[in-house]
Amino acid sequence: MSEWYSERPDFRFYVAQAQEARAESMARAGFLIVAGLGRALHGARAALSGALGAVQAWRNRHAARRQLLSLDDRLLQDIGLSRAEVLAAVDGTLGDRVQQPATLQPADYVDIALSGYAVGGCNDNGERRRAA
Repeated sequence: MSEWYSERPDFRFYVAQAQEARAESMARAGFLIVAGLGRALHGARAALSGALGAVQAWRNRHAARRQLLSLDDRLLQDIGLSRAEVLAAVDGTLGDRVQQPATLQPADYVDIALSGYAVGGCNDNGERRRAA
């Protein structure tokens, strides 16, 4: 600033007020920059954390797939898998592909122990028995 403004007593108040306003605006701008950088770093950290979590999950699935494929068919059958179902089992989509067994219906049979035949006697020969 030139000396002309600072020499006049009626402008000193305005000059001081302008300097305070400038200092306050610079402080606010600095705060906003720091706050914005903090938010950006927080977002970058969350994105990086998500990416690292995805890589770790992929590595775990890859190791599980490798271990299951190293088993022979008999062992896979013992745990209820075929070699073709290993990838679906590792990815977690096997439950969507496996058909649920049909629900068992009650059998249409008659218990002979409670029937009239059993109560009357198993060797009821009818007419021949009476004849003897």
